[in-house]
Amino acid sequence: MAFPYSTRAQIARWQEKGLIDGKTAQALVSDLDDTRGRGFGLGNALAVLGALLLGAAIITLVAANWDVMPRLLRVGLIFVAIWAGYLGGAWRQAQGDRIFAPALYIFGALAFGAGIALVGQMYHLSGDTASSALIWTGAVMVSAALLRSQALAATSMCVAIFYLFSFVGDGFYPDKHYLWVAPLLATFGAGLAWCTKSRATAHLVALFLIAYFLVAYFDLDSPAVAWVAIGIGLCLFLIQNLRSGLFARFGNYGPALGSYGLAAALIALAMEQFEDIAQDANGQVMFGILILGVSIGALMLAGRRNASVRWIAYATFSLEVLYLAFVTVGTLVGTSGFFLTAGILLLLLAVFVARMERRLHENSPKAEINS
Repeated sequence: MAFPYSTRAQIARWQEKGLIDGKTAQALVSDLDDTRGRGFGLGNALAVLGALLLGAAIITLVAANWDVMPRLLRVGLIFVAIWAGYLGGAWRQAQGDRIFAPALYIFGALAFGAGIALVGQMYHLSGDTASSALIWTGAVMVSAALLRSQALAATSMCVAIFYLFSFVGDGFYPDKHYLWVAPLLATFGAGLAWCTKSRATAHLVALFLIAYFLVAYFDLDSPAVAWVAIGIGLCLFLIQNLRSGLFARFGNYGPALGSYGLAAALIALAMEQFEDIAQDANGQVMFGILILGVSIGALMLAGRRNASVRWIAYATFSLEVLYLAFVTVGTLVGTSGFFLTAGILLLLLAVFVARMERRLHENSPKAEINS
């Protein structure tokens, strides 16, 4: 839990008000202690960061002395690093270690990726960065499935995102195999999130799909990509909030699907706002009104139940109002006048958010029960 003291205080307050009895309160506190022991805490974060730094150090050391090492020694060092990470992680996982097992797994995955690059350089193998990243992604996914590792599942999706953006690094490649490979990777990633019960992997799959939309949008330079993303995103959001039973099998992931769908739709609308067809002020204002309408509609439909939707709607509404002020008012007044207008708008937005939060809190199910 992120704030165990606050949760304990809440349990005590519920007991004082008679909402729960002493036995239930004790059971909740015990479950809280058990959950804290299984969470991803500071020790896990430090262990993972240590594994990343250790992997970077070994890779740098090997790369710096690459020319003076015999080829057999080079390959041997790579295999030792890979198997030390995977076998060490499996051993620690079997011992019930939740700190060093993920760190060793991540170290092994990084060593595998570095091995691909170093061996390719040593034997002058032809290939591009995207193909190497795809092989790396597939290998880490297979490892995650075999070892049932949440750390490897999340790492595989991070490498998959790197695979997508490798198409952008040196300019887009003529071969656009990512258009059909990326959906397969997202499907495999979702399967890994389900079988390893990794929430981090599920979130990374959603971010991967948003990255897929952005890469395809800039690569194909087609408004149709944005409108497809808008349609799919709004459908996910509306289905989750109007027909939530359809997402019941996803458990706690249902609201997240709706939130990511809303975020994708708003990002696509913003991209369309900057398209050539909307470069004139009237076109930008029309798209701005549409974005504001979607934000307010999402807030009224799901803001009471979903905190993520609230913050996405607030952030989009605020940024869009400021942008419209820059496009319209900013072109008519000087710098000081624009800053004055922006300051007034920010204060009005603060009042709007405060009142909306108060209204959503008053209309929440908890308020209805206590009234």
